[in-house]
Parts: sequence; structure tokens; C-alpha cells
Amino acid sequence: MAEALTNTFRLPPQLNVTEGNVSENFKKWKRQVEIYLVASGAVKKDGAVQVAIILNCAGPNIVDIFDQIQWTEGGDEKKPDKLFEKLEAYCNPRKNEVLESHRFWMVPYQEPFDNFLTELRTRANSCNFQEKDRMMRDKIIFSVTGKLQELLLREDKINLDKAIKICRAYEQSNKHVKELRESTNSTHTVNKVTHHDKFKRKLTNLKVKDPKLDTLNHRVKLLTTHKLTTKNVISVATNMKEKRKNVQHGEKHAMRAKVETILKLNARKYTQSAQHKVAKKKMTAG
Repeated sequence: MAEALTNTFRLPPQLNVTEGNVSENFKKWKRQVEIYLVASGAVKKDGAVQVAIILNCAGPNIVDIFDQIQWTEGGDEKKPDKLFEKLEAYCNPRKNEVLESHRFWMVPYQEPFDNFLTELRTRANSCNFQEKDRMMRDKIIFSVTGKLQELLLREDKINLDKAIKICRAYEQSNKHVKELRESTNSTHTVNKVTHHDKFKRKLTNLKVKDPKLDTLNHRVKLLTTHKLTTKNVISVATNMKEKRKNVQHGEKHAMRAKVETILKLNARKYTQSAQHKVAKKKMTAG
């Protein structure tokens, strides 16, 4: 039954001792292995079996390291806690508090806030701070910006717990405000489109066809820019019809005038030609 349970759980990743922050790699890896041992029921097995499972999770490189370990007492190589101690010592040959402190102060602020807080706690645990809570409080206040930083600085006696509560409340309220704004903008857009389409249909039904005087886009533009009512729209359309009639009348008048001008010119040419012929005949006769 235990073997069946072991096979149903995902194995932790191998321990990386060659890249990144090896100390942090070990801490995270150890935590995952401990969870796996409990979840799979392996903690109830013999120490030697647990050690074998831990080494299997750690990977071949750690097996080679295991073979080179010098054990203080006989039988320690079969104890999981002793194996973890040796691996931790290997991953932490020496602890540089100055470097760890530098890493703590260089942690960038990120959202969600709880992710940032978790990273700070992890870094602070490696710094050996005498007043860890005060350092974390100061780091939070230094890292945030804008309105949130102002809220934190207004507090006379602010401790770490209070700073955390303010940051969480501020983040939550920002999410609510954003949600309300998005909902309001969405509703406004829907209403605007519906209103636009409604008057667009009314304008289409007015049947003002002359593209020189009136187009659907022009009528819609009148609605959106001047907020015309239905009565206004009908009035505008009527005026446009009158303008169209006037233009058409003007075009007819211009065409008539043009024809009359052409006729006059032709008549003048004809008269001049006739007069020329008469004069020529007289000269010939004389």
C-alpha cells in the first residue's frame, strides 16, 4: 500500500548545487522533499529507506557527494536528519551576513504584496538581524511608492503587522476600484453604441439621398457632436432637402443660361456670315 501511495505523488526536483543561490536552492528543495516524505507515507519507513528516497530525489550529483561524506558516528548515514545536516553544510560552506543583508535590501517590490512579503521573510531569515521585524517594516515602507507610501508614513507608531495590514487593504481596494471602473466603462460603451444605432436607423429612414448634400456618416456625426434629438434631426434633414432643391434649381438655371449663351453666339456667327456673303456679292457685281 505504501509503494502505491509513493507512486501517486510528484517527485521533488533534483537539488541544484551548481547554479544560482545554492543556499536558497537547498532550503526550497528540502522543504519539498519533507512534504513528499510525509504525503507519500515514507516517514513511517526505516531510516535507510528514507535516506534512499532523499538521494533519489536529489539526483546523481548528490549521490556522489553522499559517497564522500565523513560521518561522525556509525549509522549516521542511515538517518535522514543527519543527511540533511550534511547537505546543508555542503550548500552553506560559510555564511556571509553582509552579502545576505545586501540581497535583502535589494529585493524589488512586486505585486501581489504577499509574494513580496514571502520573499522578504526568506531573505531576512538568512541575515541574522537582531530586530528582524523592524528591518522588514522599513524595507516595506522604502520599497512601496506613491499613495501607499504616504499612508504608511502618516502612522506615528507603525509596526510590521500594521504595515502589512495597510498594504493588503490598499492593494485590495485598488482591485475593487479597478473592477468598478471597468464595469462602468463597459456599460457606458454599450449604452453609447445602442444610442448611436438607434438614431442611425432613424436617419436612414429620412431618405435624404443626395451624397453631395447629405451622407449617413454626416448625419451620424451631427448626432454625436451636437446631440440632436429626433425633432432636430427631422429639421436638419428638411433643410437639407430644401438645399438640394435649391441646388437642383440652380443647376437647371445655369444649364438654361449656358444654352442661351451658346444660341446667342451661334446666332451672332450666323448673322456675321450672312452679312459677309452679301458684301462679297456686291463687290463681285460691281
